[in-house]
Amino acid sequence: MKYLVFFFLLGIISCSVINKEKYVTLSTFEEQKFLLTNEDSLLIDIENLKLKKFSDSCEKYKLNCFFCATDIYPQYEGGIPKFRKNIYQNLIIPRNSKPFNYKIKMVIGKNDNIKKVEVTNYKDEKVKKEILRVLSLPEIKKWKSAQSYIGIKVDYEIIFYLNIKQKKIN
Repeated sequence: MKYLVFFFLLGIISCSVINKEKYVTLSTFEEQKFLLTNEDSLLIDIENLKLKKFSDSCEKYKLNCFFCATDIYPQYEGGIPKFRKNIYQNLIIPRNSKPFNYKIKMVIGKNDNIKKVEVTNYKDEKVKKEILRVLSLPEIKKWKSAQSYIGIKVDYEIIFYLNIKQKKIN
């Protein structure tokens, strides 16, 4: 009889307690910018002078010259959806972590890699370490560097947020 009462009470309690599970969302890349060193700026200035000479000679000889200058942003091998998927698959959030919005600053370097990662807004040191661990995995580091409009590889900073939330399970 006491086992029957125990299982009955356990059933009532387990139905009334809210089971929670954590889930993670990644924001869009909120802030992005080229990070130019003095050396990068000098190289760009030199190339701009060459382009000016080219343009002047086209004008001088009345030629129809065309030059298409386009910045190339860093690209993740497989695209951003694959980047997100790899993060979701590898990230292990500790059970006792609290919901929070972690700000992540990532620099894609000139050598087709992640040069630097910083978690600048965090509440839980364990979650911060886990974010850093995941972003250092070989499959996450597969990036192609950004290039200035004249083809010089440059560092590129991306800021995004990883949001840990609680989810009710019915």
